[in-house]
Amino acid sequence: MNTEIITVGAAAARNKKTMDDLTVGLCALTVVGVSATAATPFWPEAWGRAPSIGVVVLAAGLAVFLALHTLYWWRALDEAAREAHKWAWWWGGNLGLVAGGAAVVIAALADVNLLPAALPHTDAALIALGVAAVFAAQAVGYGIAWCGWWIARR
Repeated sequence: MNTEIITVGAAAARNKKTMDDLTVGLCALTVVGVSATAATPFWPEAWGRAPSIGVVVLAAGLAVFLALHTLYWWRALDEAAREAHKWAWWWGGNLGLVAGGAAVVIAALADVNLLPAALPHTDAALIALGVAAVFAAQAVGYGIAWCGWWIARR
C-alpha cells in the first residue's frame, strides 16, 4: 500500500516534469511561429493565400502539445472522473449532435440567414457555420450530461 502511494506520487512528478518540458517546447515554437514569416511552400493556389511557415509550425506544435497534455491529463484522472467524462461524451455529445444537426437542417430548409452581413455568404461559410453549430451543440450537451452525472451521484 505504501509503495503504491510512493509510485503514484513519483508518476505524478514525472507527468509534471514532462508537461513542464512540453510547455517550454511550446514557448520555443511560439517564438519560431512569430519570427518565421516566409510563405508555406507547396500551398495550392485554390486555397487562397498561403500562411507563413511559422504559423504552420506553431499550429502543428500546438496540436502535438494538446494531444500529449490530454494523454497525461487522462492518465491522472481517477476511475470515477473517467466514467463521468465517457458517459457525458456518449450521451451528451450524441444528443447534442442530434439537436445541433436538426437545427442546421431546419435552418437550411427554412432558408434562414444566420451569417452576419460582414461575412461572405458562400457555401464554404455556411458549411463552416454548420460544423461550428453542431460542435457547439455537442459541447453544450456534454457539459449538461457531465453535470448531471455528478449531481446524480452526490
